[in-house]
Parts: sequence; structure tokens; C-alpha cells
Amino acid sequence: MKTFRVAYYPLSLLMPLLPIVVATPGKAQPITPANDGTGTTVNQNGNQFNIQGGTRSTDGRNLFHSFDQFNVNSGQTANFLTTPDTRNILGRVTGGNASIINGLIQVIGSNSNLLLMNPAGMIFGPNASLNLPASFTVTTATGIGFNSNNFWFQAMGTNDYSNLVGNPSGYRFNVSNPGAIVNEGNLSLNPGENLTLLGGTVINTGELSTAGGNVTIAAVEGGSTLRISQPGNLLSLDISSSVGTTEETNFTPLSLPELLTGGNETHATSMTVNADGDVVLIDSNTLVADVPSTVITSGNIDVSIPPNPRSTKSAATSGLPLSKGDGRGITQGDGRENEGQISVLGDRVAIIDANINADGINGGGTVLIGGDFQGNGIVSNSQQTFVNNNSFISADAITNGDGGRVIIWSDGVTNFAGNISAKGGEFSGDGGFVEVSGKQQLIFNGNVNVSAEFGNPGTILLDPENITVGESENTESSETEIVDNNSEVASGENSENSETTENIDNSEIETVDNNSEVASGENSENSETTENTESSETETVDNNSEVASGENSENSETTENVGNSEIAENTNLETEVTSTEIAEKSETTETEIPIDPFTQDENSDVTISAENIGELSGDIILFADNDITINEKIETTESVELKAGRSININADIDTSVGNGNIDLLGNNDRMNLANRSEGKASINQLDGTTLNAGSGTINIQLGNLGEVGDINLANLTTTGQVLVNANGGNIARVSENSIFSTSCQ
Repeated sequence: MKTFRVAYYPLSLLMPLLPIVVATPGKAQPITPANDGTGTTVNQNGNQFNIQGGTRSTDGRNLFHSFDQFNVNSGQTANFLTTPDTRNILGRVTGGNASIINGLIQVIGSNSNLLLMNPAGMIFGPNASLNLPASFTVTTATGIGFNSNNFWFQAMGTNDYSNLVGNPSGYRFNVSNPGAIVNEGNLSLNPGENLTLLGGTVINTGELSTAGGNVTIAAVEGGSTLRISQPGNLLSLDISSSVGTTEETNFTPLSLPELLTGGNETHATSMTVNADGDVVLIDSNTLVADVPSTVITSGNIDVSIPPNPRSTKSAATSGLPLSKGDGRGITQGDGRENEGQISVLGDRVAIIDANINADGINGGGTVLIGGDFQGNGIVSNSQQTFVNNNSFISADAITNGDGGRVIIWSDGVTNFAGNISAKGGEFSGDGGFVEVSGKQQLIFNGNVNVSAEFGNPGTILLDPENITVGESENTESSETEIVDNNSEVASGENSENSETTENIDNSEIETVDNNSEVASGENSENSETTENTESSETETVDNNSEVASGENSENSETTENVGNSEIAENTNLETEVTSTEIAEKSETTETEIPIDPFTQDENSDVTISAENIGELSGDIILFADNDITINEKIETTESVELKAGRSININADIDTSVGNGNIDLLGNNDRMNLANRSEGKASINQLDGTTLNAGSGTINIQLGNLGEVGDINLANLTTTGQVLVNANGGNIARVSENSIFSTSCQ
């Protein structure tokens, strides 16, 4: 592994090197009202700053404040005083300096929602906390919309407060690079509320919580408008939106390094700025690039409902997200406990060493990371989503009810090595639904559990454009024997399962240093390899590439021969060596190079390790708009469904016999997206010597009507259940005279 010296310096030493733009509260009054006619007053009483006055909307329900600066030091309290008829308190910061919050923010006198807007940026330090009766939104937007965004509460300039009635309807970011939000504090709300962070870059290393409520972290690019649809408070995003009025933004928000180094005692403590000017998370050595629309969360986000929670409140507040139309949000009227929802959205989303909890007593909640189901819905989709192996996402039903709904998505590349649980209740209920996918590419090396003790297992959906299970193989085409051209085939009496034997040949086994990352391709017969098959080649990859298959080449000393196809035994090394593992194994004199979670190996063909699939708990569905290729043996106790827009290539065994799970191979499937399907005939091809073994389950092999129809070529099928084969007018063939259909049709 390549290493080099990286010197880290305390932020105080970097002060002469980086622009110091953020105003430091110091000993001066940290909260000062703006002299703009809004009428905000700030009165200090010891360490408490009482905020009064302001301007009301004509309906009297919205109270607006304007501050020149807004900072809260450790041990201090910003105390908003209101009257019972106030529904929303909205504060803006106009001075052009970021807000540093390291104390308490509270609201007294009403059950008001609080919204704070500072386009220059906001940092919540490790001592930051909240004492609020309702929802809380913090944003670096340049305007908050009302009346379907026809009127705006502007961050700069004058406002017509009389027209700003009702609840907020949107947020706009009328700068090229919106300001950043960093949270290191413990921001906790009452049950059932909405906690929302909206900025150009959002980093959470602290705690965000509201039992049974909604937590949303969203990062956007400049020129964006977030729209809130009523009723239901659904969140949508316009990337290049027009704005209703002209704003005067006489400043440029600070870059993230500038934000963190702007003051002697107000910088973040969970991250640093290195000598190159890069921001790095200290604990995980993760690089935080200053790129708009980036979200990184490495702290805790908790909307779980513990036993005997306090009564939850309505989510019909001025806050954001909230739930997708078919999601499990708090407003869902299905008679269950109010499940919470967590949404982490942006163009680049990384979950690093995070704990995300949406458990519910009578049903799991909803977690959306990078988008919604198959990239649909109204929330914005990421282009890159990364979840590392030390991250845990839970949407379990605790007592009764079904497991929740977890979506990990990107329109580009998703790299998932984390852990997801969406289990059914302890006493009743089915497992939940989990989708992990990248529309263009998925790298899956994680764990998912959607089991149910007293119900049906849930569903695990993996659905990129193409799917390759295991490393790519170069195999010679087998000659096929035409069986018949009928659409449906069901055959014969039950016989013993095909016997699998292990075979260690005389090839020399090459060992690879454990500190290296390799994509262990299969090699020709005379090559030194960790595996071998006919007509393959070795591929070595550098330390930044992804591991192609779940194998530790140092421990892999045998191959397993199934029929005529050799496959590697599953051993120890996971598909992806994580950032943390790289840091532990490398040797440097001082500090490791920071790990960029969004670095990707665009040449990787491997999407999923078969070993990982076998460890998944729940029915497994692999969807691909184009092709699915299985190069490593899949062995699971649950059902396996492969659904492709074009072809399915089976180059290794699929075995569900222990749990008698069904095996479905559905090529040319009508439900796939034709626009993403490559031209050519669709076919289902099983390599000679491979076996589909469903125990007593059903084996269903079908070609649909999405595109041009090819043939179905079969090797060995084993089940005491039913076998259905439909080539939709194409040929159905045995790949060789040794092919065995060991079935008992019912």
C-alpha cells in the first residue's frame, strides 16, 4: 500500500495560513439584532440572552427576527420569548458571518417551530443542545418561501412580512455554492417532531433525535429550490429553479475549511484541516471534499420509539420531509404506532461509522439514503452513495408489526459495505423491505437482515443496470442439444442431487500480501493463481481498487470443481477493504492519507459477492435493466429471484435446497426499463456442469417480451417441486447430453 507523510496541525496554527472571515463571539455580545427595522431586541441576563420583539405576519402566527450575528457560546442560552398564538419563529442572520452554536437554544411561551437561516454557514459545537417545544430547521438557504413560493422571507434585504403567512412552502439557494452546516452537538427534539438540516454541504458527527419523528439531512447545489407540498409536507427539489424576487447577497459563503478555521475557539473538534487545506474527519480519517451537495454523517441519528415513549405529536408542522407518498412516515394512517423517518439526501452521500435507528414498537420506520425506491418518488437522488462497514441502519419492529423500509440508492454508483436490519416484531409481524442499488453500478459487500420470528421473511432488492455476482469468467460456449420448442417443460422423476467434489490440481497457488487489495481473476491452467479455470486471466489492482470477490488469497489454497466449472471456495477477505482497514494495515511514519469515500473503480465488473448473498436473511431479488451474470455459487435458505431486462448467465450453482426456496430466472422481463437495455436477443444460459437446486421449491425459468427473444440453455435442475420453463417462442435446449433434470412435477 502506498503511504506518505501527512502532517496535521492544530487549527490555531493554521490561522495565519487560511482566511479568517467568521466573526468570533469572544467576550463581546454573541447575539446582536440587525438594524433593519425588523424590531428584534436582545437582552442579556447573565449567560442568558432573551430574544423578543420582531415582526409578525398579518395572521399573527409567524414571528420574524433579524440578527446581525447569532452565536451561542458554551454555557450560554439563546432564549426566544413568544406568545401562545405563535406557530413559527423564523430568524435570519444578515451580517455575512457564520453562526457558531455551542450552547443552548430554547423557546419559551408557545409551542412554536423554530427556523434559523444563515447563508454564511452554521456550526453546532459539541456542547450545542436544544430545548424546543416543536420542530427545528436550520438552513443556509437565501430565502424561505410562503404561499407556494410566491412570497419569500429573504436572508438579505427588505421583506414584506405581511404577506408571509401560513407555513413555509420552500427553500431556495440563490448563490453558486451554498453555505455549509456542521453538527457535533446533541440536537434532540420532543417525540414526533421534525429536525431538518439543509445546506450546500452538511456534515453530522453528533446526535440528531426525535422519537417517532422525522430527521432530514439534505445538501443541494446552488440555484436549487426545495419545495414543500401540502398536505403531507412532501419534499421535492428543483435543480435549476427560477426565483420569485431579486435578492441582494453581498457576500460569498465561506468554503468548508474557512468555516472550520474562522475563530480561536469556535472551530469543530471532530474534524481538522490538514496542511493541504483539506478537511478530514479525525476518527475515521475520511476526506471531506469541499464539493457542493455533499452530505456526510458519522454520528447517530435516532427516530426510534422506545417502550413507553412520551405521546407523539402531529407532524403537520412547518418543517420538512417527511415521507414519501407510499412511505411509512408519521402521518401515515394505517393504525400503527407513528414510525419515524430518516432521510439523508444530496448529490454525494456518505455514511461513515454511523448509527441510524428507525425502530418502532409496532412497526419499523423508514430510512432513505440517497433517494427513494428505484430512484422514483419526489425526493432528490444522489449520484454517489457510500456506506462503510462500521455503519448500522435499523428499522426493526420491536414488539409486533412488520419490519420497516430501508432504501440505499444512487443514480450513479452505490458502494455498500454496511449493516441493515428490518426485522419483524418479537411476537408477530413480517420482515421489512430493503433496497440497495446504484442505477449504473452497485458494489455490495454488506449485511442485511429482514427475518421474522413469527412471520414471513422480508425482501432484499438489489437492482443496478447490470449485475455480476462474483468475478467475471471467460468460459467457452458449450454446445447445446435442442430438447423441444414448446413453451413449457416439466420433467420427470426425482433422483439424487448431483454430487459436488473438491479437486486440488497441480497449479501453483500464488499468495498475496494481506495488505494489498486484489481482484482475483481466474487464470489459465499454467499461471500462478489464487483460482483457476479455463481461458481466464489474472488481474491485479492497486490499493484504491475494490476487491473483486470475497476471498483472502493468502488463505485460498484450493479450488472447488462443480461439474466442469471451477469456483473459488469462500474464504475470509470481504469484497471491499474499507477505509478503516486500509488505515490500520498501512505503515506510515506519521498519518495515513485521508480516505475519499467517493473514490471509485470504474473498471470493476464485480457488483456482489456470492458469500454476501448467502449471508443475507430474507428473500433475495436481483433486478437489472440489462444483464445478470452469476459467477460464484449462491447458497441461501431463502428464495432467489433474478429478473433481467435482457439476459441471465448462470456460470455457478444456485442452491436454495436447505430452506426449499424458489429459484426464478426471468429474462427479457417486461417490468425492466427498455431504455437501459442493450440491443440483442435475450437469453438464459446455464453453464455446463452447474446446478439449480431448489430442494422442494419451484424452479421457474421464463423469457418475457421486453425485447428480441433468444433461447434458454439449461444444464442441471434439481427439485422435488415444480419446474416451469417458457422460452416465449425461442428454443429450449440442454447444454450437453450430461445435463440432468432431476425433478418431480406436481
